[in-house]
Amino acid sequence: MLNQTMKDLFQIWNDPHIHQAEIPAAIGVSNAKSIARIYASLIGNLEDGIGHQLLSEEMLNLATKSNTPLNEIDLVLQYYSSFAMGFHRYDRVLPKFGPGVFGHHGAGGSIGFAAPSKNLTFAYVLNRIGTDTATIIDPRIESILARIAIRINNLT
Repeated sequence: MLNQTMKDLFQIWNDPHIHQAEIPAAIGVSNAKSIARIYASLIGNLEDGIGHQLLSEEMLNLATKSNTPLNEIDLVLQYYSSFAMGFHRYDRVLPKFGPGVFGHHGAGGSIGFAAPSKNLTFAYVLNRIGTDTATIIDPRIESILARIAIRINNLT
């Protein structure tokens, strides 16, 4: 749980004026379709024929290779997290989606990821940043992901 000072700080990110700022590594204002499409373009050519794979397999492997020592606990968040070059590794968090799952989650509960072995990308975004959760996978989407995993795993 976040203390009140942190909750107050989080609320600034809900201000539309702040959304207009260009702040690297913050204010990921987007929609789920666009985020999922970005991840799709990282793992393959887009089905609409308009976009091509952005990274070669070699570059994708380098970009998603864990740089975190095995079993290291995040000192701030107090849970295991594995980081690659700009991406979180979700092998432990989303094991039902196969090996090599990578993406990024936001402080408010949004998440986008790619599961290359399942040829799947997923994104979930919120209208406002929340302050009640500091988990990797927001409880609101756990059931959605569970249902997707069942469907995907039944197809393979």
